[in-house]
Amino acid sequence: MKNAIKVLLLFIISNSWAQEIDLETCINGVKINYPLMKQNKIQEELSKISKQINNNSWLPQFSIGGQLTTQSDVTSLDITIPNVEIEKLDKNQYKSFLDVKQIIYDGGVNSIKNDIQNLFTDISSNKTEIEIRNIIEQTQKYFFAALIAQENIIILNNSKLQIEERIKILEAGVKYGSVKENEVNILRVELLNINQKITELSTTRKSSISVINLFAGTKINDSTLLKVPTEVNNNDFVDFSNRPEFKSFDFEKKVIEKETLLKNSSIKPTSNLFGQLGYGKPALNQLNNNPDTYYIAGIRVVWDFSGLYSFNKNKKKEKLMIENVDVKKETFELNLNIQKNNLLLQLDKIDKLINADKDIVQLRTKITKVSAAELDNGIITSTNYLIEKNAETNAIQALKIHELQRIATQYDIKLLTGN
Repeated sequence: MKNAIKVLLLFIISNSWAQEIDLETCINGVKINYPLMKQNKIQEELSKISKQINNNSWLPQFSIGGQLTTQSDVTSLDITIPNVEIEKLDKNQYKSFLDVKQIIYDGGVNSIKNDIQNLFTDISSNKTEIEIRNIIEQTQKYFFAALIAQENIIILNNSKLQIEERIKILEAGVKYGSVKENEVNILRVELLNINQKITELSTTRKSSISVINLFAGTKINDSTLLKVPTEVNNNDFVDFSNRPEFKSFDFEKKVIEKETLLKNSSIKPTSNLFGQLGYGKPALNQLNNNPDTYYIAGIRVVWDFSGLYSFNKNKKKEKLMIENVDVKKETFELNLNIQKNNLLLQLDKIDKLINADKDIVQLRTKITKVSAAELDNGIITSTNYLIEKNAETNAIQALKIHELQRIATQYDIKLLTGN
């Protein structure tokens, strides 16, 4: 009879939950479909544009200008040359010009700016990864919440089948007058109570699944069976080096170093080619009162030593800021170790509870089997049977919950260590 009940239960389950989905599929769905993932592509495009703007400084720089002036005095020669008339310059003067400048060496400024921009892109991408991991953590919690509800529904359905079997036997006794109708009604009430519990668990399962669908873009519904994840070996996860937060600390230190280089680059010389093509009155010959074209071309070198005033202070500031990042990193790792130790203690406690649960279930199953036989033979009442049957059901539920909590804790440790 027990095997027949199992076969019937499996038939009901296979028809109720025709599809299957596992935790890994849900996690991969978060990585692909969560809206925040679009931010990486946007940031990459922004970085590309920013670097193009930076690189524009190496292109020739053009500017057009002009001026019209009147002045109180002009250059003149206070001498007299026989038979030579020196024309006095006009006080109204004008000129228009085209300036061209081409950088030859910028002290490494542009290269450093591009490096910083690359780091900002990495930081943004890493920040997205951190936020996605938080969503994955929530997805795992909702998955196990739905899974616990699902497994309890299976246990309660199994209990229903056994009670229904008792009802059929007692109904035969009622027909022949050996059993009171009230005994059957007590079992029927218990079936209604179990249906209420199943309704509550189904609502919990549906609520958790709806959140998973939003996070992962999955299409889990009432007909989908959640697969129990395989256990993982937490001994493989000994450190936290794979967590994206540690990359953030490294990126932060690199940005500090690059920004210090950028500040101190002012002590390096810069050079550029320049030229001016113009038309003016006067042109370059200040003694010629006629308008004329002109050009100027050359190379300019600028070496500003004022940056030396803050060079040592910038280096000291860099060192202190990096030390501050190291302190944050050390504190973060300490907190992670505390969380991991707490989870390991939790895992150890659950293992002990599971060992006790197995013994309790074994004994409760034997007691219920005897009670069922006694009820069938009219030795005990339906109430006495239900006391033992409910105790067995509670024991089976406790075992299943602890087994799932054990797997959930293993996955919490796996995620905590960055795996």
